[in-house]
Amino acid sequence: MNEKKLKILVFGAGGVGAYFGGRLAQAGAEVSTVCRSDYESVRKFGYRIGSAAGDFEFFPVKVCHSAADYHDAADVVMVTTKVLPGASVPELIRPAVSKNTSIFIIQNGIDVEEEFATAFPGNEIISAIAYIGVFREGDGRITHTGAGRLRAGIYPESKASPRLEQLAELFKKSNVECEIVSDIIRVRWEKLVWNVPFNPVSVLAGGVDTQEMVNNPELEQLCRNLMHEVCAVAKACGKELAHDAAEKNINYTRTFPSYKTSMLLDYENGRPLEVDAILGNVIRNADVHNVPIPHIRAIHALLSSIDRNLNIRNL
Repeated sequence: MNEKKLKILVFGAGGVGAYFGGRLAQAGAEVSTVCRSDYESVRKFGYRIGSAAGDFEFFPVKVCHSAADYHDAADVVMVTTKVLPGASVPELIRPAVSKNTSIFIIQNGIDVEEEFATAFPGNEIISAIAYIGVFREGDGRITHTGAGRLRAGIYPESKASPRLEQLAELFKKSNVECEIVSDIIRVRWEKLVWNVPFNPVSVLAGGVDTQEMVNNPELEQLCRNLMHEVCAVAKACGKELAHDAAEKNINYTRTFPSYKTSMLLDYENGRPLEVDAILGNVIRNADVHNVPIPHIRAIHALLSSIDRNLNIRNL
């Protein structure tokens, strides 16, 4: 496997996909992208990434409208789309998947791997969580504001594989930390402790950034209550998290530079919100285990209404 360049197709090359795909290309991988809104700009000029870790440009080997345009079998299909209802991503990537292709999912939420595992029962599923501030400006311009690390593992539970170790080594060459974990499902629950409060509250509180949330006592307490509910559901699902998980996440956010959450940026740009992946799947797990989560249910109802109205306006 190490004797040839790894062929990677990034499906959903927005901020996250372009950044991590670009870093893999810097390390020597043969990286192509599927993009739509920025297709012409990226095809002509590549990606121009303004990064807190150093600006760079990324020129994909191929720029495709769809996976069918790739006309090859990728070693890795890296899925970095938003988790939204509607189109089946596994079917959209199928033309680029062979029996030896690894599916590398970098998405928010829990239970996001199941549809890929069902669609590709013989393929390796690598699941990852990104800790990064990055967003797409348009016309192939990406802004990376801070952080930029990954935690990844084989789904559902396994320490590593030759393919994952190769990816981690490539990331290391481009100064991206990629920690290989044995229990990626637990890691997803840990990330939800942050995502469940800060993403929705940033929208529902009128467009506030992370510092505004932790510096407002009422909003901070709301975030803390939401975090405790996530921990309760995780425990019921067999993934007991650290007893101080909520305080650690609040303190981390307090010391991190102020920024707008990805959900707030989506809202401000009239894009659909990741309501189901971040909140809906938590509620479904709570229902299975009869865990009371009144705060999560309340923000889910409010955010779902906002998302519906966004979608209606965009029709």
